[in-house]
Amino acid sequence: MNSTPLTQQDLVDQSRRLAPRAEIPLSDKGIITLADCNYFPGLMLLHQSVQESWPVPVACFDLGLTNDQIAEASSIDNLTILPLPDNPLIHMIRSEFSNAPRLAKAHKRVWPLWICPALISSAPFRRVFWFDCDIAVLRNLAGLFELLDQGPVFTPENNAPEVTPNKPELYDLLPIRREFDRKSPAVNAGVSGWDLQRDQDLLAAYIHPVFQACNSPLVREAISWHDQGALIWAIQRCGMEHRVLETPAWNLCIRNSAVFQKQPPWGKAFLRTIREIESNANVLHWNGSKMPWVT
Repeated sequence: MNSTPLTQQDLVDQSRRLAPRAEIPLSDKGIITLADCNYFPGLMLLHQSVQESWPVPVACFDLGLTNDQIAEASSIDNLTILPLPDNPLIHMIRSEFSNAPRLAKAHKRVWPLWICPALISSAPFRRVFWFDCDIAVLRNLAGLFELLDQGPVFTPENNAPEVTPNKPELYDLLPIRREFDRKSPAVNAGVSGWDLQRDQDLLAAYIHPVFQACNSPLVREAISWHDQGALIWAIQRCGMEHRVLETPAWNLCIRNSAVFQKQPPWGKAFLRTIREIESNANVLHWNGSKMPWVT
């Protein structure tokens, strides 16, 4: 592999070829996510929580929803189901990772964990937040979008920050010209905010390690936690460490919430109950834990 750093224009040209922007009119702002049939209850929770906090549109890329689920979602205001983008990067990822061993979490596959930057590139919104589909917005969503006015928005890892950094070998394989701390920032990619017109250089840098992981097992093994490690590399390359929020309140791991101890039952009152239990966080994330709708 050529270890000479690419220019920013090289990265932008590469991203346009691999993950071109969707040819649909961009709405001003919204949220995107990804779900299959097993995560449909999470999609419903995410959408409800967004509409009750600050009603912006939610678009979900279809990873394997049933026809009945698609029909149900299509009847709900401010919720759109989109097909996976037909772009070269996603085809490469599926080809390379489809046969990877399944993960410990039931029904979860490896290849979708690499496609986040391609989905962000295809978002139908100019000002867009990516939310994983095991997230609930508790409050203050308008404030999160306000943070996007000054630049992209990233959230700190607060479940296992000690195992979040990429391996040192990644920076030999994909060198970065600026001075930076390899172990910083510890980011959780479950929540990130972008202006697709302003942040195209950063998004191009996010796409690059994913593309290289498709072509090189060495790169793949040096990236920590799939596209999360790719996002960390992009933040480091572009000098965007200051855009990582200092508080975990915008992406709080469920294990750090009182909700985890009380385990409220899944049902119609679930969202109201967890808002009452967790009064400090704005966004709650079930990363690393069993989904609340799984019995």
